[in-house]
Amino acid sequence: MTFTEGGFTADYVSSVSNLPHGYKHLSPPGFQWRRLFQAWLPFTVKLSVTFPNGMLHILNAASPISARKTRVFSPLCRNFDKDAPLEETLAFNHQVFGEDKEIVEELWPEDLPINLADEVHIAGDKSSITYRKLLAKLGLGRSFTS
Repeated sequence: MTFTEGGFTADYVSSVSNLPHGYKHLSPPGFQWRRLFQAWLPFTVKLSVTFPNGMLHILNAASPISARKTRVFSPLCRNFDKDAPLEETLAFNHQVFGEDKEIVEELWPEDLPINLADEVHIAGDKSSITYRKLLAKLGLGRSFTS
């Protein structure tokens, strides 16, 4: 993890495919999937994924509408399969966002706990923990949602 002027960057490599379920067999054996996660606080993140034949970039820019509602803008771009229709890629990402939305809408309490002691964390939460610490440094917390 690297801290930047406006947030942080997490760069990691994994053998776990980033292909939709029905296409995981297309992942080359032993391919290392690089995921570069960049956060600009408080509301923008970008995930760049290295595929066997290029890069996919997903930008998430959250725009709060009220204390309890947020609109997320999420443009996607890729530099491979340029002539292939985007519908499958968009459908897969809509599915992922739909699953995330269902989970987020069921969370209780609704507020993101800035106090890390309010939850149990695992090693995979490193980016989330960093994000929450930086939000706290900006002075953001429960007072902005109540």
